[in-house]
Amino acid sequence: PSAVVSEEETEGQRSTLECSTPYACPWGDAVLHWVGYDPQVSTVSGRVQLDTSGVGHYLTLSTSFSWRDHSRKLLCEVSYGSRKASREVVLRVRHAPKDIQVSVSPSTGNIHVGDTVSLSCEVGSSHPPVSGYHWYKDGVAVSSERVLTLRGVRREDHGQYHCEVQNALGAGTAPAVTLQVFSAEISASPAAEVREGTATTLSCDVPSREGQDLNYTWYRNSAWLREGSSHTLLFPAVAAADAGYYSCKVTNSQGSDTSQPISLSVTYPPRTPSVTLFQETQGGRLAVVQCAVDSHPPATMAIDRDGAVLAASGVQVAPRQRFSVTASRNSLRLEIRDAGPRDSGKYRCTASNALGNTSATKVLVTRAAELLIQPSTEVREGTEVTLTCVGAGDTGGQPLYAWYRNGKRLQESPIPVLRFPSIRGDDAGAFQCRVRSSNGSDTSGTVPLRVLYPPRPPVMSSFLQTQGGRLGIIQCSVESDPESNLTLWRGHNTIACSWGCPPAPSPRVRVTPSYNSLQVQIQEVVLEDEGTYVCQAGNTQGSSSAAVEFRA
Repeated sequence: PSAVVSEEETEGQRSTLECSTPYACPWGDAVLHWVGYDPQVSTVSGRVQLDTSGVGHYLTLSTSFSWRDHSRKLLCEVSYGSRKASREVVLRVRHAPKDIQVSVSPSTGNIHVGDTVSLSCEVGSSHPPVSGYHWYKDGVAVSSERVLTLRGVRREDHGQYHCEVQNALGAGTAPAVTLQVFSAEISASPAAEVREGTATTLSCDVPSREGQDLNYTWYRNSAWLREGSSHTLLFPAVAAADAGYYSCKVTNSQGSDTSQPISLSVTYPPRTPSVTLFQETQGGRLAVVQCAVDSHPPATMAIDRDGAVLAASGVQVAPRQRFSVTASRNSLRLEIRDAGPRDSGKYRCTASNALGNTSATKVLVTRAAELLIQPSTEVREGTEVTLTCVGAGDTGGQPLYAWYRNGKRLQESPIPVLRFPSIRGDDAGAFQCRVRSSNGSDTSGTVPLRVLYPPRPPVMSSFLQTQGGRLGIIQCSVESDPESNLTLWRGHNTIACSWGCPPAPSPRVRVTPSYNSLQVQIQEVVLEDEGTYVCQAGNTQGSSSAAVEFRA
């Protein structure tokens, strides 16, 4: 048989195909038919020609084709009994691009910020061939390549993607796919900087978190805070202690992602300032007023005396010859050189920022007299020591200097120096000097002088108590500075010591140590307890010893 068809069919249009033989057998068993068509959308009609213009058998197929029929095969077949002959027809159906899909690579696992992702536009069928591709993200055109490659994925790349494919007949569109960028990010409400007491919420979000089974782990300053299914961290009334760097880790079935830290800053007015007063009495006449405060934002600070501003941060105050000012964040320091009674008074520290202000006050009493001790306030016995009484520069007339030790007057003279050519332990004490002139008088602060000396010979006593049992008591005491370690010996055996020796050799012996003193009690004294007991005292300066006879 022969077949007459168009070179190309068009999808959806009615087409006519004709199958024929150049002969006809009206009364025979020869059958002509089409094989492979869809009878639901097709009609078949036949005719036989027997006339002078020609002879033939014709079978006409009237049908319509879809894109799925492209490249299908139809057969025009004639059969006579068991014998068959056929003609093959390959359909060429013109259609717009069909069966379009988007494939994502990688296809499994979370997509993180910084990854590389490829979206491919796959076309199932197109005739004529594809002439162009167009990619859209959330409805906005982004590319005209078949493969859309996202290198260094950003959080903003999350969204719905679809591709559109064109050929000469039209266009086809793939179903949209959602590119899930698994990226954790923290936001703060109402802001990342809030005033103390404000209700504040931190939210940890990943794109399209709704419907996902997610777990959230919160950290503050890299330390674990809490974990659970809630993506928010609520502060009903945020406190200054809540300030810090917060981050969160979000976990799903395929992995996790940790957000970049967010800084939560809490502002508050200045707390009550801390005012520290210091007056140097050894080596100079310097008074220091130190003021420190806690606030955020930093406070502007000022120091005034009886209402007159002496120092301030952030503003220029005319410097005074004897004053020096050091300002740093929330701290202000005022140094007064050659300090004297004129600098006494009520010093107030004021701190203020945009949220409020506060102040604190302390009274500074500066003395006109200063007591200096050379070479040091702690010396070894035998050292030459000089005490100098320094009076105010405006002392009028010939001043007199009175010296005191432990509150008792030692001497008074016009000489401001008290010398000890070879200091002894008995000379130690708390010293003061008093300057008296026609302008008045002033007494220095108390300065302790410590004299280090070795132990003097110990003082020992022994006692035997016979009433109510035989109790022996041996007492050893000594004078020394620093404290001495006292050890009680009997022959070559150590009976007791102040510290650092083994326990008493007998349960009958009870030891009671105190400062530079050692008491030993011997219960149920027996004859063997008699003998010579030696007490040895030692410190960093030397040692000494003494002995006592104990009789039972």
